[in-house]
Amino acid sequence: MFVAGEPSGDHHAAAVVEALGKRAFCFGLGGPAMAEAGLRLDLDLASRSVIGFVEVLKHFNYFRRAFALAEKLLREERPDLLLLVDYPGFNLRLAARAKALGVPVAYYISPQVWAWKKGRVPVMARLLRKMLVTFPFEKKIYDAAGLDCSQVGNPLLDAIPGALLWKGPGDPPAARQARLRRSLGWKAQGQVIGLLPGSREQELRWLLPVMLEAAQKVAGPGRRFVVFKPASAPKAWYAPVDAARAAGLGVTVFEGRSQAQAYAARAACEAALVASGTATLETALLGVPFLILYRVHPVSYAIGKRLVKIHSIGLANVVAGRRVVPEFLQEGLDPAAIAAELERLCGDPKARRAQRLGLAPGLRSLGKPGVARRVAAELVALAKERRAA
Repeated sequence: MFVAGEPSGDHHAAAVVEALGKRAFCFGLGGPAMAEAGLRLDLDLASRSVIGFVEVLKHFNYFRRAFALAEKLLREERPDLLLLVDYPGFNLRLAARAKALGVPVAYYISPQVWAWKKGRVPVMARLLRKMLVTFPFEKKIYDAAGLDCSQVGNPLLDAIPGALLWKGPGDPPAARQARLRRSLGWKAQGQVIGLLPGSREQELRWLLPVMLEAAQKVAGPGRRFVVFKPASAPKAWYAPVDAARAAGLGVTVFEGRSQAQAYAARAACEAALVASGTATLETALLGVPFLILYRVHPVSYAIGKRLVKIHSIGLANVVAGRRVVPEFLQEGLDPAAIAAELERLCGDPKARRAQRLGLAPGLRSLGKPGVARRVAAELVALAKERRAA
């Protein structure tokens, strides 16, 4: 049984379902990518993902019904193994129910205990049979707590085609960008700036207008803007793009025919504005310089600011161990300031190179491709262990 409650978790879990193939019957709560990979989707939980304390309260009844369904599946199906993918507020409560029912639990993609809620670590050590982590610093935390833990690598190394991954200082992005633009039917000349406001409705509501306003301030001849739209996001969420285009901004919405094409289009960009989250690490792996934007409900931010103790909010900066990529957060989400930094990044090749080199050591620590296969092998071994008991 799988439970993944966010779009990124849906994609990462889908790769594991595919890697398991016929070795396991998979079912549970997830998203469309998992269903396409062969999972029996009992509830599309990932498409209703939200961020922040206030936002969760607004959807409380929905999540309560989803949790009741997950409990029902555990009782009636009695799976050999429950795999929880990130989504800790929901999943750790479910882990306790599974433990009570005698169902072993594996956890893939750790909660951010290195940033906040470190008290979850001993709870997980008590509830989980296995932790499968994506960052080396996470393994040290769980090893110290006595929880069986394996670093399987970061799933983005599988999701992003190898030809698009930035290879390091000797890899010239400019030549690759021109080649990719031609393959996409875009003009090879000029600058393309990507706008990635996220995949959730609330992210787009908070961030897309700010991104478009910043784009207006740096717009000029030979400079185009591309808003990246996930296939699952309704077109209505992108109405501000139509208004910006009507006002004269050279902006289009891009929805790739596949995830690989979406990555290719992003790698073709000179620079990008990116919502905080998994997308920051994806953009770093593609070698595209970027700025990080973040906004949630003011109450959620006030609560989070008191709880989170870490130097940066962007995952790419966390992996780097320092603030390499500029971050614009909450009340600091000023279009004029964002535009000034974006202009500097677009106009200075040395600044773009410095950002890539600053992120490189952290990216090298993420491991090697083949992550989904390694996770699948761990799951099969755990399921066999249960059956042999």
